[in-house]
Amino acid sequence: MKKTRSDAKLMNLPEEQQAQIVDWLLGGIPYRQAREMIKTEFGIKTSFAALSSFWDQVCTPALLARRRRAVSTADEMAADAQTMPGKFDEATLDAIRQAAFNLAIKPQSNPGDVKKLFTLLLKAKDQELKNKDIEIKLRRLELVEKQVTKARGALNDSALNSSQREQRMKEIFGL
Repeated sequence: MKKTRSDAKLMNLPEEQQAQIVDWLLGGIPYRQAREMIKTEFGIKTSFAALSSFWDQVCTPALLARRRRAVSTADEMAADAQTMPGKFDEATLDAIRQAAFNLAIKPQSNPGDVKKLFTLLLKAKDQELKNKDIEIKLRRLELVEKQVTKARGALNDSALNSSQREQRMKEIFGL
């Protein structure tokens, strides 16, 4: 790695200004536009070579640090998802809802991206409805199993005569 020149304008900027340039460049702003923004915002005329050097010395380490933080955050979220999947799912859906809303109100948004997010939300809602349907069916099954157990008890009760058994069956099954 080269030693920074003492007259390197970008490298001698205050940290806040360097951070702003890093945000611009990592945000995808081309060098040509970054040069104009640096001149407008900071009053410094710079070259493509200076921006390239700035990228190597400042942006690359910043990008690697962001990636490490992203990996760490992803690992933590995965661990949380393992311990509390329901809360993670709801938080994820909230984030998707927010992203879909933000894309939907931006005029320059890619319609395909908006459609994909809304499709994800619709699939999640469909899955939620299916899960509720399964829960209802399971509760019904449990009730039927209880009724069957009671009916067997009534049928096997030798103290009841046939009309009493019939009456007991009607009570059990709500007839």
